[in-house]
Amino acid sequence: MEQKYIKEIVKEGSTPAYIFDAGIIKKKINSIKEKLGNNEKIQLCYAMKANPFLIKIMEPFIDKYEVCSPGELSICIEQNIDMNKIVLSGVNKEKEDIIRAMKWDCVFTVESRIQLKLIEECAKNLNKKVKVLLRLTSGNQFGLDKTEITDIIRQRKKFINLEVCGIQYFSGTQKKVKKIIEEMGILCSFCQELKQNYEYEAEVLEYGPGLGIDYFGKNEDVDGVIEKCKDAFEMATTAKLQLILEMGRFLAAECGSYLTQVVDVKKNNNQNYCIVDGGINHVNYYGQIMGVRVPPVRYYQMIHNYEEKKIASEDEACESICVCGSLCTVADVLIKKLPVEDVHVGDIFIFEKIGAYSVTEGIYLFLSRKMPKVYLLWEGGLELLRDSYETYQLNCGKATT
Repeated sequence: MEQKYIKEIVKEGSTPAYIFDAGIIKKKINSIKEKLGNNEKIQLCYAMKANPFLIKIMEPFIDKYEVCSPGELSICIEQNIDMNKIVLSGVNKEKEDIIRAMKWDCVFTVESRIQLKLIEECAKNLNKKVKVLLRLTSGNQFGLDKTEITDIIRQRKKFINLEVCGIQYFSGTQKKVKKIIEEMGILCSFCQELKQNYEYEAEVLEYGPGLGIDYFGKNEDVDGVIEKCKDAFEMATTAKLQLILEMGRFLAAECGSYLTQVVDVKKNNNQNYCIVDGGINHVNYYGQIMGVRVPPVRYYQMIHNYEEKKIASEDEACESICVCGSLCTVADVLIKKLPVEDVHVGDIFIFEKIGAYSVTEGIYLFLSRKMPKVYLLWEGGLELLRDSYETYQLNCGKATT
């Protein structure tokens, strides 16, 4: 991040704050499409739970949005998203929101027999025919097992107001390439079984590959992951399926930075500590445990006009500091041992690759601290997307709507 933006945010007293870089988002999406050969039979779906602040800036480049809650649906409406791009997912679809989404040509996932019946009834009442994807479970509370899916396919002509257009599958995040290739083989084989046994030709396979992000510098499997999985993805297109790759973390993570300022420095029992104005209520990396694993972080010293100071490598002799947040709990440790020296009040830490989940997944109401500001960096400047937000009103019953 350029030094001028750090100074601008510090001058405004705006830490802690998230900054999402629109240029990085665009570059990431275009890179993925190029690596997939700009194949029209492979579309990209953004799982907006990863970061809803990005949906509008992504719209020119993304094919679909996965929406998992009434609130996410409302965000899409507020942001004037093309609602025909919506795949309405989620284990708890409420009747009111199913009907609301049926104003457009949204696709609905089916998680259970009860959900299937509810979607069918809503479509019938509105005299509409809607497209649905049957979600195949990976062995948890989500989706339907193969027996249920094959039974629904066998009886599909009974559902007059539904068009069963394909299968959806997601089994988790940060997966190895080997696992992704294996899953693609299983899914394509299942679609082939449905064709052979029930004369059903799936049109769509929506698949969440759970592509990994290397947060801690030790996951070599993420290098060139798209190229490594390309042949597996093309198995679906060879089988005449429209493949929709559902991604959240993989699209959003790299565009985000989180700025937090040092507010106190001390030494307790020969251990250096600094307290920052953010904390674990705002910073959440997948796999980070009590700050033991060091995420991508940069350090800027106020006394040197916010110039970046090098963080020592593991093999360099250097004192370390424990970076802690502002929450009154011993769990609020962002980095247990960061090899930097001469940390002062006013210095800035920038946590990178934080564009996915942290902005919505933090424990924001704990201790009633303010929520961070959210900025979008684009067209050479910072745009404020959300101001800092007091949470104490939510915790004392005085919140206004």
